[in-house]
Amino acid sequence: MKRLLLTCIAVACSLVTVAEELLIEAESFSRRGGWVLDQQFMDQMGSPYLMAHGMGTPVADATAEINISQAGTYYVYARTYNWTSPWTDAEGPGKFRVALGGKLLKATLGHTGNSWQWQFAGKVALKAGITSLVLKDLTGFDGRCDAVYLTTDADTQPVTWGRAETAALRARLRQQRVVPAHQYDFVVVGGGIAGMCAAVSAARLGCKVALVNDRPVLGGNNSSEVRVHL
Repeated sequence: MKRLLLTCIAVACSLVTVAEELLIEAESFSRRGGWVLDQQFMDQMGSPYLMAHGMGTPVADATAEINISQAGTYYVYARTYNWTSPWTDAEGPGKFRVALGGKLLKATLGHTGNSWQWQFAGKVALKAGITSLVLKDLTGFDGRCDAVYLTTDADTQPVTWGRAETAALRARLRQQRVVPAHQYDFVVVGGGIAGMCAAVSAARLGCKVALVNDRPVLGGNNSSEVRVHL
């Protein structure tokens, strides 16, 4: 009887499967294409995001190589923001789609909602091993993607998650990265015209220089984002 009971327990345990899940954050994309890395909401989100800043022309794809440890059907979500929502209830212009393993998912993302939120991109059957994750911009009008989440659990619903739940997900799945330390003779904080000139002048004088900027482009008020001329 005892041996039969142990056998039943072993069989029951073998039938229990743990859902696979994977979080891919925007800054980890190895090839950003025409997407730029934007950092202006890091204090609210705890992370930068990718933005398709194409001035009305769709930008080149952003691509990441991800490792699928277990084959199966994955439910795919992207965290995005309809950036025109503070001013209008109409659909936003920042539309994009997600492709996984060479398959373009059906849902269009980034043009609805009024806050940073998880949107369902679709589901896809994936084999174990390395596969590609692609962000495909549709408009060139500043579509935004903070992260992509994959899970094999159909009952997990990130679309209901707020800021706290997303922060908990990051803490649980984010791999700790060690940032190497460097030494410099001269550090300039701010990539506006003054900062750029100071950094170049110091470098010409033989200093080892670090130029630190919190925007995806240099130039400050004179950049392609703001366009205030000198």
